Amino acid sequence: MKKKLLLIAVVATLLTGCGSKIPKLSNGEEALIEFGDGTTYSINEVWEEMKESYALQVALTKIDQKILEEEYKDDEKETEEYIKGEETTLKKNFTDDSGKYDESKLLGQLSQAGYSTLQDYLDYIKVSYLSEKAAVDYAKMKITDKQVKEYYKNETVGDIHVLHILVEPASTSSEDDTKAKEEAQKIIKSIEDDIKSGTSIEEAFKKYDKNDNVTFQDLGYINKGEMVESFETTVFALNKGEYTKEPIKTTYGYHAAVKIDEKEKPELKDVEESIKETLAEDALDEDKTLSVNAMIELRKKHKITWHDSELENAYNKYMNYLVNQSKSSN
Repeated sequence: MKKKLLLIAVVATLLTGCGSKIPKLSNGEEALIEFGDGTTYSINEVWEEMKESYALQVALTKIDQKILEEEYKDDEKETEEYIKGEETTLKKNFTDDSGKYDESKLLGQLSQAGYSTLQDYLDYIKVSYLSEKAAVDYAKMKITDKQVKEYYKNETVGDIHVLHILVEPASTSSEDDTKAKEEAQKIIKSIEDDIKSGTSIEEAFKKYDKNDNVTFQDLGYINKGEMVESFETTVFALNKGEYTKEPIKTTYGYHAAVKIDEKEKPELKDVEESIKETLAEDALDEDKTLSVNAMIELRKKHKITWHDSELENAYNKYMNYLVNQSKSSN
């Protein structure tokens, strides 16, 4: 892709800066390529074939980068920190035998993916990151007050303080899975016996902090969406001070858990924005057209004008295609 983009850049340079050095064809157009047998291709001829495909993609990248940087200029620091993190992570995956960053390895991989330089790729990451923000903001505008209030009523809860003990199977075999479950059941029975003998629930769980055969964790205060679903559903259903009577099965293994404390449900005004964010992300998962329409509307907002009718037509066809493709994937 980037090699093709480079060719477009070369064509643009020829069109604007070096006309006096380019031979003219009989029709007055400037020649771009000439063969030994006299066959020639003009700049215009190449451009006409390129503009509805590669040129459109290049134009959209430049348009969206400018629009998004303007829209989210107040988030510039956050964006740059994200890009820097992505760059750091990327470089860690391309090292030499001594563990040092190997630029040639990275550039070789990027070249195969169609990027001429690391900066090209980081620019792509930046546009993608900001496009996602734009999509969420667009989806949030579609969220109604009724949806927010319903979510608040049915889903919003106060933070809960949870302790848990995890027993991990030694392998993926059914035999080891059964052993892990039985061990978790024994732990729950032991905790129950400790409580009956006068030990507090919290201390009964904390006894396993030094046990090397299991993992004990004080999860602190958590809320919905932070843990795996089966674990989350179970612990939020517990009453304050209640522990699980049967192990919770997750992809990690089997858990014993206790709800130590539960805070009051926050007021709507304090969580309204986070609810909108959650509902917007859910909407984007359910309706793929939202992401496409988000950028279409942003381009309209910034009054993008196409001065090439064929390129504009190609753009409109491409947007219709993306919208229809998004609909079919919903």
